[in-house]
Amino acid sequence: MTTGNPGTRLDLEWISKVRVNTQAVLKRAQQIQGQKILKKQWQAAWLLKAVTCIDLTTLAGDDTPSNVHRLCLKAIQPIRYDLLRKMDMHNKGVSTAAVCVYPSRVADAVKSLKAANSSLPVASVATGFPAGQTPLETRLREVRMAVADGATEIDIVINRTLALTGQWEAMYDEIRQFREACGDAHMKTILAIGELGTFTNVYKASMVAMMAGSDFIKTSTGKEAINATYPVAIVMVRAIRNYFLCSGHKVGFKPAGGIRTAQEALVWLTLIKEELGDDWLCPHLFRLGASSLLADIERQIYHHVTGQYPAYHELPMA
Repeated sequence: MTTGNPGTRLDLEWISKVRVNTQAVLKRAQQIQGQKILKKQWQAAWLLKAVTCIDLTTLAGDDTPSNVHRLCLKAIQPIRYDLLRKMDMHNKGVSTAAVCVYPSRVADAVKSLKAANSSLPVASVATGFPAGQTPLETRLREVRMAVADGATEIDIVINRTLALTGQWEAMYDEIRQFREACGDAHMKTILAIGELGTFTNVYKASMVAMMAGSDFIKTSTGKEAINATYPVAIVMVRAIRNYFLCSGHKVGFKPAGGIRTAQEALVWLTLIKEELGDDWLCPHLFRLGASSLLADIERQIYHHVTGQYPAYHELPMA
């Protein structure tokens, strides 16, 4: 998979003029959350769409080859076969978009997917995840090692210190180096919005990350106190829209952290459809970073097919 965004030169004049209208952002986020949610087969169809956009993730200190293997098998067959069959979706190739692991677990994931004859991408976090507070050379080496082990997508974290102190040029230069280290791998840039302070900083960081060649911008590591929120998403997707209008390059969006219910997944899809349009409603331009979301989506699909909710043991674990 080659990069879709070669980046542009850093436009510091544009960055310096950015101001975000907080009240307008909050009002728009409320509007989107207040919309009527689809029901019955239309809801089921959207939930399957959400499944195909999930980066199924495990980022725990106790990750082992066996639970990474289980994650990979769940990613290949995210919804029980008999449920898909009853919806006539069993032969439509429904899988998650990717699996996402720590760099040291990339080889395990690649091995599991290869054994299962699957071409599902392996994404790896890198660059001193989640804090990004390791030396630059260490962060670059981590990217190269993950790519060498078979990761085709790299989720990097920005150095928040540079964003908070307005050192946009230095941040741009770092991300350019990460972009180069990724080679042909897709690069998703995590802004850690919970640590950026203001919507204006979030917009500026989004724009700098895209100018530096990010294929996706991502809200959070999932390890901060505040993760993916709808107001922050509005700010980030408006930046994506403006960048597209100015450069012609479509950059993807990935909310991550705290997304646990099927209902939330539907709101995220609605937000993307309304703010960026149908082109972005695909795994190439929209991902949901989640570990427990899939279980609830599968519960809702089980309910749609059978009319009742499953017992805990009836659905396979991720």
